[in-house]
Amino acid sequence: MNYSWEFANTPAGRVLRAIQLRGKASIRDVAADLGVTASAVRLQLTQLEASGAVRAEKVRDGVGRPHHLYSATPRAHDLFYKDYGDLARLLLAEVARMQAPDALEGVLSRVSTQLAAMYRDRISGQELAKRVEAWAELLDHRGVPADLEETEQGYVLREHGCPYQSIAVENRAACELESQVMADLLRSPVERTQCVLDGHPSCQFIIGDES
Repeated sequence: MNYSWEFANTPAGRVLRAIQLRGKASIRDVAADLGVTASAVRLQLTQLEASGAVRAEKVRDGVGRPHHLYSATPRAHDLFYKDYGDLARLLLAEVARMQAPDALEGVLSRVSTQLAAMYRDRISGQELAKRVEAWAELLDHRGVPADLEETEQGYVLREHGCPYQSIAVENRAACELESQVMADLLRSPVERTQCVLDGHPSCQFIIGDES
């Protein structure tokens, strides 16, 4: 299941949104709200239950057969894209306004350390190749497609998208965040050689061989 902003426009996303709007809903409720068949709703609910996004509760009304009411779990909220760019930009601007000129750089450095700590258990391996591959896989899970190219000096990694673009367009200091996190996790020098904000098709990083 695609965990991105596009999810909201998929059949599963529409079913989940209908359930969220009602709080609890039966298959018949969702089918009526969306103007689709019960079979179509049931198909999407199978996927949503498997991903842990909805839970089913068996209920009995009167003497009829019991049926299920579906409700969204806390995990359901993560399936819909949330853009916190406006909030992040305002926070960074406030830090820059209230503190010394180099305060923002210090804040971003501490944030990069915390981000690296969050991801560290997913970037393992004694060899740089293993760590770089794990990082590329993590980028994909973050919604940032990436490709790798091995060179005599190390690796070239291209990120075809920017996880911080809504912030970086106003403050390029955010661009250094990714390089710092990457260097910390990969335990190798990282140099950003091109950026999508400069008109390039991707952000490119040179990852030096630790040897």
